[in-house]
Amino acid sequence: MPYIKKEQREDLDVIVDILITKLTKDLKEGKITEKDLAGNLTYVVFKLIRYFYENGKWYDRMDALKVCDSASDEFRRRFIHPYENKKIKENGDVKY
Repeated sequence: MPYIKKEQREDLDVIVDILITKLTKDLKEGKITEKDLAGNLTYVVFKLIRYFYENGKWYDRMDALKVCDSASDEFRRRFIHPYENKKIKENGDVKY
């Protein structure tokens, strides 16, 4: 769950916002494409996960998977599900 304390967010947001600005600029300038963006984001996430969890014990490495799964689950819950629910309302549910 990404809901850390506000005081913890402040320092992290400064760093993350720099990365967002860089990637946005690279997209606008054509240095990367929309497809490249996925690879760039995957690279950043993997590098962070690897740095903090690569040399840990099995349960530490499992925490790395939990981090990735939690971020994915949160994105799915907040952005994918509402879109799918909207489409069900617009087009009707699947009948059996």
